[in-house]
Amino acid sequence: MREQAAFEARTLVRQSNVCVISTISKNLAGYPFGSVSPFMSDNEGRLVFYIAGIAQHSRNLCENSKMCATVFDAAEQGDQNAHARVTVVGDAAPVPVEEHDALLARYERQYPEAVSYRQAHDFQLWRMEVKRVRYIGGFGHIFWIENDEWRQAQSQWDLNDEANMVTHMNDDHSDANRLILKLTHGIASDSVTMTTIVSDGCYLRANEKNYYVQFEKICLDSTSVRKELVRLTKAAREQLAEESATEHSE
Repeated sequence: MREQAAFEARTLVRQSNVCVISTISKNLAGYPFGSVSPFMSDNEGRLVFYIAGIAQHSRNLCENSKMCATVFDAAEQGDQNAHARVTVVGDAAPVPVEEHDALLARYERQYPEAVSYRQAHDFQLWRMEVKRVRYIGGFGHIFWIENDEWRQAQSQWDLNDEANMVTHMNDDHSDANRLILKLTHGIASDSVTMTTIVSDGCYLRANEKNYYVQFEKICLDSTSVRKELVRLTKAAREQLAEESATEHSE
C-alpha cells in the first residue's frame, strides 16, 4: 500500500506544472510565506524552481533553506478535500554551476516562456532535496512517504543524453509525438513537441501546455526509453486504425 501511495503521489507531482511553495520569511521571522510557482521534477523526484533574485522566496531561501511545495488535484465541483494533494518538504539550494546550463535548457524546453527571464531580475535555478512527503489521496488515504520511498533509481543518462533523445523525437518522429498525445490525452494537434524525458514518463507540449505521459515501466537506460516510445506509438496507431474502421462501418 505504501508503494502504491508513493506512486500515486509521484504521478500527481509529475502531472502538475504549478505548485504552492512556502519558505520561512526573512522579514517576518518564524512565519511561513507562500506563493505560486512553476516547477519541474527530475529523475530522482527532486523539484527544480526558477526564481528571480529579487523575489521574496530567493531572499528567504538565502537565509533558511527549508521549504515545501504543495500540488493538488483541483476539484471542478464538489468537495476539494476528497481530492488528492501532495506536500513535498525539503531543503533548497542553488543548482551548482557545472549543472546549471544543461538544467536551464531543460527547464526552458518545458517552459519556453522562461527564455525571456534570462534578461530580467537575475533569475536563478533552485533545487529542493526531498526530506519527506505528505500524501493525501482522499479521505482515509493518508501517508507520510520517506525519502528512500520517494527517490527513484538513478537513470543511466545525463541531461545532455536526454536533450539528444528529445531532439531525435522532435526531428525524426514528430508524427509519433502527435499520436502519443492523442492516445494518452485525447488531444489532436498539428504541432506537438517533446520537451522532457524522465525515467517514468515524458512531457509533450501542445497548445502552450505541458502534458505528462506515464510510461508502463521505469526506464533507466536510453534503450528502454526507445522501446517504451515505440510501444506507445504502436498503441496509438492501432487505436487510430480501430477508430477509422469504426467510422467506415457506420
